[in-house]
Amino acid sequence: MYKNALFRKAFYFVVVLLVIPPLITSCTSSSEVIREAADAYLSSDKAPNILAEELYGILYDGNPNNDPFILSVRSPEHYEKGHIPGAINIPWQEVAKQENLAKLPKDRQIVVYCYTGHTASQVTALLNILGYDAINLKFGMTSWTINRDIAPGRYEEAKHSHNYPLIIKGVEVPECPVCP
Repeated sequence: MYKNALFRKAFYFVVVLLVIPPLITSCTSSSEVIREAADAYLSSDKAPNILAEELYGILYDGNPNNDPFILSVRSPEHYEKGHIPGAINIPWQEVAKQENLAKLPKDRQIVVYCYTGHTASQVTALLNILGYDAINLKFGMTSWTINRDIAPGRYEEAKHSHNYPLIIKGVEVPECPVCP
């Protein structure tokens, strides 16, 4: 997912402008530091997501020593409506601020979640580039609870799926000829 060039450029841009400059204390080129960190993360075999079932199993296995740090990047209003037990809230727009990065552990896995997993996946990548051990909660709060007040934004096939043209074996097909 993160291996395409557009995502790499977007992460480089965010990190170059917002995060890395205050962290660099040597004469090393900031773009080189960022590129190396991004390449290291993006080329690793690290799983980018954790399922709600897996996280639940870890949190409720009776062993608090293996519990990850949980970060909600939703709005404070949605966090207050309901959140995963033990989670702290830092809205996604504020995660890269120095004072908020200082709140995150470098020695413990961080599970990042949002509403549907889209925004949290980007925050997860950014944190990994910065040297944190972060993982995204796949499908966000919509995978943790069925309460639509707490987890709005569920995927609806009739609304969100389309039958746009495809290239199949080198030939453009105007719509899906055989759908399961």
